[in-house]
Amino acid sequence: MKCFAYVRTNNGKNKEVSLQKQTGIIEDFIDQNNWNLDSVYADIGSGNNINKNFLKMIEDAQQEKINVIIVSDPSRISRNSDYLSNMVEKLREEYKIRIITVDYGINTFFA
Repeated sequence: MKCFAYVRTNNGKNKEVSLQKQTGIIEDFIDQNNWNLDSVYADIGSGNNINKNFLKMIEDAQQEKINVIIVSDPSRISRNSDYLSNMVEKLREEYKIRIITVDYGINTFFA
C-alpha cells in the first residue's frame, strides 16, 4: 500500500516545528499499522486556500501513484468544510484513494 502524508501549517512562526510535529504523528500512526510511508507532501499556507503541494498530491492521485493519504486532522486538508467534504468524496469515488486522519475524524476505508 502506498501511504502518503499531507502536512500543512500557516505562515506564522514555528512553521517548521509544526510540519515536523505533524509528520512525526503520521509516521507513528503508520508504524503502528505496519504500513510504509512513501512520501510527504507539505505546504505552508492558509487552510482556506488550495495550496501548491496539495494540488500536486491530487495530480499524483489522478495518476494512480497514491493509495492512501494520511493527515493529522481534517483541517490540514482544508478549513472549508464544504471543500473538505467534496474533496474527500472525489478522491474516494473517482480515484479510489483512501483518506485517513490520525484522529479518525475521517477514515474512508470504512465508508
